[in-house]
Amino acid sequence: MTTSQWLRRICGAVAFATVLCGQERPTVLKLAPAHQTSGVLAAKTTQLLVTFDQDMDVTQHAVCGGGASFPKVSRTRWTDARTFALDVELSADHIYSMDLACPGSAGFRAKNGEMLRPTPWRFATRGETLPEGAAANAASKLFEVLRDHYSYRDRLGIDWNDLEHRHHDALVAATDGPAFALLVTEVLSTAQDPHIAVRWNDCSLPTYRRAVVSNFDQRGLQKTLPKLGRVGKTGFTARTDDGIGYLFLPSFAREQREDFEQALQALRGMLDCKGLVLDVRTNGGGDEMLARRLAAFFVQGDVVYAQHRVRDAKAADGFREVENRSLRGNNEPDVFQKPVAVLMGSLNMSSCEAFLLMMKQAPQAFLVGADSYGSSGNPQPHTLVPHLVVQIPSWQALRPDGSMIEGEGIAPHIHIDATPEQLRQDDPVLNEALLRLRGKR
Repeated sequence: MTTSQWLRRICGAVAFATVLCGQERPTVLKLAPAHQTSGVLAAKTTQLLVTFDQDMDVTQHAVCGGGASFPKVSRTRWTDARTFALDVELSADHIYSMDLACPGSAGFRAKNGEMLRPTPWRFATRGETLPEGAAANAASKLFEVLRDHYSYRDRLGIDWNDLEHRHHDALVAATDGPAFALLVTEVLSTAQDPHIAVRWNDCSLPTYRRAVVSNFDQRGLQKTLPKLGRVGKTGFTARTDDGIGYLFLPSFAREQREDFEQALQALRGMLDCKGLVLDVRTNGGGDEMLARRLAAFFVQGDVVYAQHRVRDAKAADGFREVENRSLRGNNEPDVFQKPVAVLMGSLNMSSCEAFLLMMKQAPQAFLVGADSYGSSGNPQPHTLVPHLVVQIPSWQALRPDGSMIEGEGIAPHIHIDATPEQLRQDDPVLNEALLRLRGKR
């Protein structure tokens, strides 16, 4: 029996042999313009194309991104079962950044049902020529900044001298700002640090996308709490029939401050509840001062919730002395001292992780869900050439005992595993919290 005959027999007889039978994840065969391409002519590029390796489900797609680095799209469509097109209007001297099938989106799905893995797509349009020697000076400054200011430069054991050597010629040869910025993004991706970013004019590019799976699904949430209401543009609130309050806070971003203020007002309306659920499972951080304002409802007196140490190449061991970060609890009436469940997960990082550490200082609070991501660095701006800024983490974030959370994350008190299917049908993380608030665990 030949190999092909054996495979056909297996595929016809065994339902679970999907990989052998071609039930493989789709992949992107071609992007036009290609990923990391520079010098794209804006006026002549009116369509972006994605070509897949197999027939796709043409009823769905997800191209993720936003802000100035996302192209102006007039129409999206499938031109055939393997080609997806975006009609766009591009600007010169610009960097564009998108993700195909980002975590939590509907994504791109093959006809066999398999999902495309999240795929980054970045390119740059042609800009003004850099002055002679500007690229070389900027390349030297980039690695000087990494040496003197990057707080996690030693975490992964990266040979920065070798990295500089390997990328030096390409950086020096960059002819314009967008092309240089795109190369810098590629260099900095080596650090695998979501807090490192590159900004060209008003276009901001992340250098690393986290490969994490959310433990939150709004469909399951709504089945568990059918009386869910909106708070601002992105938050949710609810109250169960037996008097447990629920508040969903998706971000501590300064740009969403108005939503945050509305969430605090909703919290004040639930201070009479017998228990409370704070859901931050999709919260990726933002302004730590906003996180403190929320946590101040629950902690008592003055508490140290975290430490940090700032990178300083001139210091003996490369860092300044460790500093405490502390928080003072509110006075009446903005106080809640009854049981509080905090729902957390792998999307949590940065200032949201600081919030989790704050809530670990609240005696009546318990954390439920999955480990947080483990990334917090207080990034600071460094200008390489006019209009080109890199954001580089400046400190190492520490727990109150001095241990570092980078790459480790914060563990919940109660760990709950939940599959995407379970989260769609029901919310096992929220249900566990409710059971414990009701004294049934």
